[in-house]
Amino acid sequence: MATRSKASTAGTEDRSTYVADSHDRIRVIGARENNLKDVSVDLPKRRLTVFTGVSGSGKSSLVFDTIAAESQRMINETYSAFLQGFMPSLARPDVDLLEGLTTAIIVDQERLGANARSTVGTVTDANAMLRTLFSRLGQPHIGSPKAFSFNVPSVTATGAITVKKGASKTEKKTFSILGGMCPRCEGMGSVNDIDLTQIFDESKSLADGALTIPGYTADGWNVRIIGAVVPMDVPIAKFTKKQREEFLYGEPRKVKFEAVNLTYEGLIPKLQKSMLSKDVEAMQPHIRAFVERAVTFTTCPDCDGTRLNESARSSKVAGINIAEA
Repeated sequence: MATRSKASTAGTEDRSTYVADSHDRIRVIGARENNLKDVSVDLPKRRLTVFTGVSGSGKSSLVFDTIAAESQRMINETYSAFLQGFMPSLARPDVDLLEGLTTAIIVDQERLGANARSTVGTVTDANAMLRTLFSRLGQPHIGSPKAFSFNVPSVTATGAITVKKGASKTEKKTFSILGGMCPRCEGMGSVNDIDLTQIFDESKSLADGALTIPGYTADGWNVRIIGAVVPMDVPIAKFTKKQREEFLYGEPRKVKFEAVNLTYEGLIPKLQKSMLSKDVEAMQPHIRAFVERAVTFTTCPDCDGTRLNESARSSKVAGINIAEA
């Protein structure tokens, strides 16, 4: 059994080798939930503890169904009787003793979804609490919690609005929204480089199936809309400079195709929105294979993967910014 480390010359203990006392550990005695057989264990707090074992050995029963379940039950008991009436009734886990419990944040083994900006912090609302903390205590003060959010871009705009001041009148107003999103990677933490040779064969025309992107068949709507802007029967290699620019990076705009008004957008920004803004792991297998073949992802050089702009990273509490918290 490990013992406490000796005091340092400064009279304080080395926290890296400090053995948790009764207040710094979670004690589980006699856990019998599901297939557990009187399991007893002491878990040190503020440490990384890993539960390993073969399938069915009781890892989830101990972590989720015993420790986390009792933590949630105890938290629910702190609410008023009125609020408890709207909550599910939780039974106490089958265990002799549980002590030293703290609030549990549960991240289960299910997928979070296709939103590539989802993190453990955003899903559990821990990030929202941090943003509130930094908006109130951070120095220098830069704004509301939105100023620390990598989901909110900074926006400045000017327009004419009608202001009610006695008689209605139109005034020119300017407004701005200060968000924390890194403008280069748009809050993703990474930037991508698309290999053009993997998305089309420039020796072919659009009508001959030049595009090799899933869902972009020669007779499909995605390609036919492109044909409303650039020629369908000319090899891509023979596009003029203007046609190539429009084909790859054209700004969104309405075009008429077969008497129908449709929105056209350049191939690259369209791919960025429809495919590359999603979590690669959540993609369908054939789309994922295409993305892994055609796109290279690297850490954003502007935010160093933190997803936040320079302003959000400049505000600190106790010497650390929100990306380091």
